[in-house]
Amino acid sequence: MQWIGAVIVLTVTTWVGFDMASRFKRRPGHIRQWKNALQMIEAEMVYGQSSLREVCENLSRQLPKPINKFFENMMKEEWCDEFSSLWSRNIKSHWSMNAMGKNELEILVQFGRTLGQHDLEQQQKQIQLTLHHLDRELHEAIEVGDQYQKMAKGMGILSGLLVIILIM
Repeated sequence: MQWIGAVIVLTVTTWVGFDMASRFKRRPGHIRQWKNALQMIEAEMVYGQSSLREVCENLSRQLPKPINKFFENMMKEEWCDEFSSLWSRNIKSHWSMNAMGKNELEILVQFGRTLGQHDLEQQQKQIQLTLHHLDRELHEAIEVGDQYQKMAKGMGILSGLLVIILIM
């Protein structure tokens, strides 16, 4: 009976470690998706002269999961609110679906505060600034990701073994 419990403990802690490692692995991809979305917003607004509603509608169809869900939710909301509060509320509710951290959240919330508030030239500068910040986060995610993926997997297995040793 103890062996069954030991196997269950080891399985659960290993699974948690691998789940954490997969989050580190997915983070750069999700940052790239947001960078792509911002570039598409820039193209739609600056060159296509599209409204924010049209931009969100197009992005919800063109982008992959999980980011397209954010833009789909933006389309479901009533746009009578101030756009920045709508953006902020939706990005915070969507945040659990991706693997990004607090820095990326703050960058995107800050971007949402400026979206639609300026003329096209200023808006383009804001998009470029946000892309620059996401580039910095992307490089950090790539550097840190490989290192922490291995550590998370190892910690999952080793913590399971430690619990088994302490129990037996």
